[in-house]
Amino acid sequence: MPEESSRLPLPVRPDSDGTWALNAPGAGLLGQGRTLVRLKGAENLEGAGNPGWRLDLPAEFALTSHQPGSAHSAFLRTDRVVLVGGRDDRGEPSAIAGLDPERGLVTWRHALPPGSRVFMFEDAFEVLTAVCHPDSCLLTAWDASSGALRWTRAVPGAVRVVDACRVDAHATVDGLSGVGCGFRLVAPDRVGTVDPEDGGVSWETGLRPPDGTVDRILVTGDRVIVVTAPAVGSCRATVLANGVTSGDGDRGWRYSFVWDQPQAPRDARTGCRWDRALPLVVGFRLVLPDAKGALDLAPYFGTLRPSQRLAPGAYVLTDGTSNEIVRAPGRPDRLLHPIGDQPVRPHGLSTAARSVTHGFWQDGRRLLLLDHEGHTLWKGTSDCRAFPKTGKGVGGPVTYCDGDDLVTLRPVRDD
Repeated sequence: MPEESSRLPLPVRPDSDGTWALNAPGAGLLGQGRTLVRLKGAENLEGAGNPGWRLDLPAEFALTSHQPGSAHSAFLRTDRVVLVGGRDDRGEPSAIAGLDPERGLVTWRHALPPGSRVFMFEDAFEVLTAVCHPDSCLLTAWDASSGALRWTRAVPGAVRVVDACRVDAHATVDGLSGVGCGFRLVAPDRVGTVDPEDGGVSWETGLRPPDGTVDRILVTGDRVIVVTAPAVGSCRATVLANGVTSGDGDRGWRYSFVWDQPQAPRDARTGCRWDRALPLVVGFRLVLPDAKGALDLAPYFGTLRPSQRLAPGAYVLTDGTSNEIVRAPGRPDRLLHPIGDQPVRPHGLSTAARSVTHGFWQDGRRLLLLDHEGHTLWKGTSDCRAFPKTGKGVGGPVTYCDGDDLVTLRPVRDD
């Protein structure tokens, strides 16, 4: 049974969709618009309780985007936070700034030239800014903690920087915004990586991008998967995976198809049903939105292993669990890979329900704690999107909005 472990006045209201642009429960950080707070009691690096703080951000660094690296967003890595600013007249990053999460102070700032894009290296020690033109791309690395200039490098040729963080590398993992967001350099004939120490570029062997505009890059094990955006008019796209030297999946694979995402509106520029905010990696599967019917693949092996094709109009989504759910108009939801008579979701929940953490479900405003047989142990309402305190721990604490209060519940075994 749950009991309240904390209740405090809601320090910053979420957006209209019930979420915050920056929500890092492990660090105790909540940010939306021009307000960023650290909740009182959040542990610092030494494990001691933090007194908490509230920071009024400049308009340039107002937090409105969930996508790390875009204007009005943030990167977070345990002891360092990098804010990405924007201005209404540009619609692109205008500056970057470092925030000390212990004291709630902005410690450095750098203005960015027009056309800049912002990324973070996977080791989290450096921030990369890139300004790319048709004949070259200027890369600059900054120390994420101090803001000091680390290095600059001009890469010749028609080079772009593409990251997987947009969707498929998961912009938020365990409360750390941007974790797993690697990026690659993409030239017309090759794909490369950048050394965070000195900016040296290493080009992948045996990986030549397919025709079209590379829109996202996925990495699974030592396999690099390149995906093009749907072409204007025809909506044709290509997925290409490189060959590798390890394991039994050493051959590369390639698949071309007509892009059609049934759950997406038609994109004004391409004329295709395409929403780049929808992931291709759903649960543990790679689902390609083929007009002939979505193709369900193992991400690493792709077309090298048996696959299944869904009926036209069907698509796959998740509900916060490890389940991959097939949804099609006029038909009940079903599991993509059911085990026995496993139900899609606990009885009595709607198709909008999602798992918050083990046992806790949110269905609209309803918040429920269910036992392993689906019986309701506790129920309440939440005026925001409830979230686990530290990831998906079994029976871990859950935080939700009770009117004007932010409440954290922790399950307690009733013996």
